Amino acid sequence: MRALAARSDLGWLVLTAIAALAAMHTIFDWAAIIASGAPIGYGEGAVAHAGQLLARGRDPYGLEPAGTFVSANYPPLAYAVEAIGATLGPFTALRVVNVTACVAIATVATLRARGSRFAAIAIGGSFLALYPVAVWGGSARVDPLAVALTAFSVVTASADPRRATIAGVLGALALAAKPTAALPLLTVLAYLAWRERPIAIRFGAALAASSLLVLAVMLLRFDGAGLWLHLVVHNALAFDVRNLLFLALLATVLMGAYVGGAMYVADGRMRAYVLGAAAVILLGGHEGATVNYLFDLAAASCVALAPMATRLPGRIPAVFAAQLVATLFLVTFGPLAPLDLAAYSARVETARTLGAGPVYAEDSGVLIASGIEPVIDDPYLWARLVALGVRSDDVTPRIRGAEFAAVVSFVPLDQLEGAPLFEQQLWPPPLVAAVLDRYRLDRRAGTLWIYVPR
Repeated sequence: MRALAARSDLGWLVLTAIAALAAMHTIFDWAAIIASGAPIGYGEGAVAHAGQLLARGRDPYGLEPAGTFVSANYPPLAYAVEAIGATLGPFTALRVVNVTACVAIATVATLRARGSRFAAIAIGGSFLALYPVAVWGGSARVDPLAVALTAFSVVTASADPRRATIAGVLGALALAAKPTAALPLLTVLAYLAWRERPIAIRFGAALAASSLLVLAVMLLRFDGAGLWLHLVVHNALAFDVRNLLFLALLATVLMGAYVGGAMYVADGRMRAYVLGAAAVILLGGHEGATVNYLFDLAAASCVALAPMATRLPGRIPAVFAAQLVATLFLVTFGPLAPLDLAAYSARVETARTLGAGPVYAEDSGVLIASGIEPVIDDPYLWARLVALGVRSDDVTPRIRGAEFAAVVSFVPLDQLEGAPLFEQQLWPPPLVAAVLDRYRLDRRAGTLWIYVPR
């Protein structure tokens, strides 16, 4: 028995060292991303653009000028953060808030595991190092903020009226960042209604009242029909089972031990939280979904696991360590490693040389970072809505008329058939045909292909 205990202690010690190193690697990466001011992933441009419009006093959900497309397919909380911090740069404010939110989740997990110093550091550090957190936490996207508010709401909910009110407000704000927060919140509320009814009544009432207040504020500030169009119609994309299977596989390989460990040792409320977070992955089956749909599960598993982490079988810390090492490999050297920050910054410098006139770029973040107003701030969503017949194609005619000063892609358009599916969906065949007919390849600058009128 003494030998088994010593082996378990050694396992936790090794995991603690790996988790601490991996967490520091993540934080250094995030600091570099914030300092760069460059877009690092698809989708940041659309969020930043909605924030810029809000900062100018415009309604990102309102009517668009002819020939333009503002996606604004999330509720306004993250856009408000961007608007408030607009003077810091197009991505900085939300990145800082998201990094703070992720560190706060790690802190909550650490404090919940304070019965063991090694376990506390290991679980808190593990959260920062898990794949969806490491690659998404430092971005200017809505998910980290929504996930943090959800986690704090679940942990805070209590029969005490003040704590129940705080939990309800936090949950409503989570929904105002991203509606997927409803799944873990409602799953936890259902469990509480079953097993801890006084908490469920107070928490549920506070959540409902706070959500109605947030909705009222939204309807007072933004166009109601526009909110429905952007938040409901524009999010009703086709279901692609390949996305769901890929996300489930990624969750199993890179977080499976943490999720399983949480379900093994957590109490009822936290198990409900993990199950609700796992259900978010089902929503990741729609087109365009990516690893952000694993973010809730990363937070839920670490927060749920933390208080009883040392009750896990002795071999589990070694499995945790293996998953962290695999994640570190993936985000540093492996097939899912991002471009070097210098390459992202080079894209922005290239965009600054495009000259006057509207530019059609497959990622509006490159344009926004270089001070160019995007005509279409989310070309992928625009293309999918055109394919579904939700909106008409008002871009291809402009391409045929050579109205754009430049067209910028991340792949050669004459070799699109060999590109990833995401790229093929982003560039509809009529649009590609119009570009190749009316434009010529002017130059390739790093990872950008730049086409100009013939």
